[in-house]
Amino acid sequence: MPNAHDTVTSYFDALVARDAETLIEMMLPATHYVKIGTDADEVVEGSAEIAAYYRNHVASTEDFSIKFIKLDVQERGDTAWFYTRQVWKLKWRGTPEAFVMRMTGVLEKMDDSWKFAQIHASVGVSTTEEQL
Repeated sequence: MPNAHDTVTSYFDALVARDAETLIEMMLPATHYVKIGTDADEVVEGSAEIAAYYRNHVASTEDFSIKFIKLDVQERGDTAWFYTRQVWKLKWRGTPEAFVMRMTGVLEKMDDSWKFAQIHASVGVSTTEEQL
């Protein structure tokens, strides 16, 4: 069974690869699932909209790369959490963008794998050109 750290890095690998089916499989199928993104209306509450959300997300991105500034993943029993700061470079709906992304999340162990129960993202302010 992959550990929580491997699961978190696999999530970001799947984002870059535009692999919606892997992303969908990594989410916890539960009513308490929550994904909060950076757009004002980018909120998924409960698992019913997970598939549509990730299929739309990967269909809207091109030329995606992620560079980690910081990643910390902790696990205790059947619960894990992560914090990361990253530089994202991509074309979002055809428009090139580069920014510092900050994310936190909670994972739950289900059967023999880790599933994301909550993810929160916000765009940070870049302080140095080297980060971008």
